[in-house]
Amino acid sequence: MAIQITVLPGNVDASGNNFVYAIGTLAFSGSYTVGGDTLDFTTVDDKLSSSQIMQIFADSQNGNSGYYIPVASATLSGWKLKAFTGGGTELSAGAYPASVTSDIVRITIMALKLQ
Repeated sequence: MAIQITVLPGNVDASGNNFVYAIGTLAFSGSYTVGGDTLDFTTVDDKLSSSQIMQIFADSQNGNSGYYIPVASATLSGWKLKAFTGGGTELSAGAYPASVTSDIVRITIMALKLQ
């Protein structure tokens, strides 16, 4: 798996009636695929207590000029994350550059609460 998702239990808030909110960290390794690399939320679904993610935000926390765009899926294992250079060009297929593997990327997750 090229993108590892880490969500600590203390960074999950399920106190609302309808949604679970969580903050996590992404770690990149391996190679990027044009169109986005897979984000597999089945690796953290035990912390989210949800089978349906509604919204994801991904941001660099260390000033990297690149940016990341999550692409939604109906399944927890089907989400993608597109990575772009600071100039707005999607990364080329191939090994992740150091600007990505050394980046600190946080994700904010909003998931539908299981009833």
